[in-house]
Amino acid sequence: MLKTKRKNAEVDAGSPKKKKVQFNESKDDHKEYKSFKTKKNAGKVNQENGSSNFNKKPKKDFKNNKYDPKSKTGDKENKVGFKTKSNFAQNKGKFGKAPNAKGKPNFAKDKFSKAQEQGEKPVWSEMKKEKKNLRLIRRKAKATAEIFEISHKAKLLSAQIQRKVVKQEFRMKACKELHCMLKGQYKSIALTHDLSRVIQVLLKHSPEDIKNEITEELLDIMVQMMQSKYAQHAVKRIMKYGTDFIRHEVIKKLFGHIVSLATHNISAPVLDYAYGEFATKKEKLHMQQEFYGDLYKNSKDDKIKTLSDAYKDTPEMKVAILQACKANIQKILDKNLHDSELFQTVLYNYICECTAEDKAELISTLSPLIVPISNSLPGVNVASICVWQGTNKDKKTIMKVVKEHVVSLSKHKTAYRLLITIFDAVDDTVLVKKAIVSTLASNLKDVAKDHWGKMVLHWLVKPKDPQAFHPSFIKFLEDGAKSGSSKKDADLRVSELREAILPVLKQDMEADADFWLSSKTNFLLTIAVLSIETSKAILESLAKVICQSNWVINLDGKEVLAIEDAGIHMCLKKLAALDKDKTEGTLGEVMCEYLNDEAFNVWIPTNRGCFFLLKLIENNEEKIANKLIKKIKAHTSLIKQQTSEGAKLLLQKVQKK
Repeated sequence: MLKTKRKNAEVDAGSPKKKKVQFNESKDDHKEYKSFKTKKNAGKVNQENGSSNFNKKPKKDFKNNKYDPKSKTGDKENKVGFKTKSNFAQNKGKFGKAPNAKGKPNFAKDKFSKAQEQGEKPVWSEMKKEKKNLRLIRRKAKATAEIFEISHKAKLLSAQIQRKVVKQEFRMKACKELHCMLKGQYKSIALTHDLSRVIQVLLKHSPEDIKNEITEELLDIMVQMMQSKYAQHAVKRIMKYGTDFIRHEVIKKLFGHIVSLATHNISAPVLDYAYGEFATKKEKLHMQQEFYGDLYKNSKDDKIKTLSDAYKDTPEMKVAILQACKANIQKILDKNLHDSELFQTVLYNYICECTAEDKAELISTLSPLIVPISNSLPGVNVASICVWQGTNKDKKTIMKVVKEHVVSLSKHKTAYRLLITIFDAVDDTVLVKKAIVSTLASNLKDVAKDHWGKMVLHWLVKPKDPQAFHPSFIKFLEDGAKSGSSKKDADLRVSELREAILPVLKQDMEADADFWLSSKTNFLLTIAVLSIETSKAILESLAKVICQSNWVINLDGKEVLAIEDAGIHMCLKKLAALDKDKTEGTLGEVMCEYLNDEAFNVWIPTNRGCFFLLKLIENNEEKIANKLIKKIKAHTSLIKQQTSEGAKLLLQKVQKK
């Protein structure tokens, strides 16, 4: 009891004075230490009074410890942070600096926390420099000193070579120095993430002889490079900047591995780039043959140009070859690598030769992928077969997918054919109008500015027009329609689709005649619309533009007088020919009102201008023709001064009357 009373008395009187220990600390740290002492003494009192809050905690030995205010441990007793050097060595990362993922102290983070405690912003530039130095130290530790110095110097040189401000002489000298440094080691560094970029720089900027030497050294590992995340870019550089000889040497090294490369996520785009841009017709055929079975992996046959040629002489091999081809196609489809031109060519050959069951299964698989497989000519042919021979369910799936990409498809150089096939083969015109035609109508100008977009609009207005579509394309669609399941009358389908686009076109032509007469293709579409349905308002808008003395068009970046352009002249004659057998609402009738002296002064000196006036006179009825001749007669003296063939014929026509 006496001991207890004595302790309580000591607590009431305050703790006894102890010998002071000198610390290098701030005032705040000193306050923190004092608060710690107070808490400790209070804990002793509680312990004597029966409190068990601290019974479980071991006592700390503060002897020979130093105070560290920056300790970040979660232990309440270690907030003051007393530790010795030996303790720190034994328990790396437990005290002081927080360790990183590799168990090393995170100096940058500690610096940041120190700046935070002092209320200052960290200097990020210094921190970045420190991190960079640490990276260099780690790399030196991993590699030998010689290899490290070579790689470091190579990267510095490549950075200098890439600069735009560097002179060509310095660049060539640096390329030679870099090549001498790495010569003989290209195979070992080609697959690395940092030095593979150095090879790319050399392949882009170095002279031809260095490019050839690098490529010859890398030819043996070309397949591995194509499948490498980093080295694939070097293969692209070889293809892009190398000579034709080097390109074809690289392609030869790929033979025997075409299927494995085409089914690899990294190498497939590189293979497609080589196939589409640089492979010859013969090399393309050899690449396709590897999909027909292992028989053609190491041996190629120049006579085999399609899948059917592979079993032409041996019909008993047909089933085996078709099965091998199907298996290779399925591999690529499973990996979603179907946007390759090589794959789409093989796919088209297969779908033309496979059985009806396999074709139906393949069409149902390809229906959701109809947009990406339409990015090449063989691919869009496959898509057309899916539209012709697919079930109603397949066609609805196709329409659902196409609906989201109507404008982009209409402006693609091959995919526009898919939309035309849908217009020509799908019986559900209500769905077609809702999904496709309405989108085209709402984006009319955007679509009409593109050459392929105008083809789509032209087909809707006037299908199979020989003035706009090639006979081979028309024949392809006719043959496909015969193999399809369409039952609706073709003329009825055309009229139902036309009524959704024609009013919009007429309205825009009346409002913006300049645009619709600004090029040959635009003009042809205008003629197609007027050949179906005309109106005086549209003709007046067109006549106002045609009769302008300063009517010019942009041709290859230059302004050309429209009446002198061969394409516009041809279209003007076709437009004048529409007046034949008409009694009212003709172009000639409207031209009589808007032709003025300024227009005659521009047209008559040109041969094509005279021929256009002749065409107007010939294709209109006598009453309108006489009005035109009367206007032209006022310029007879100007016509007589001309020596062109058109002027002579026009003078004869005027003098007869």
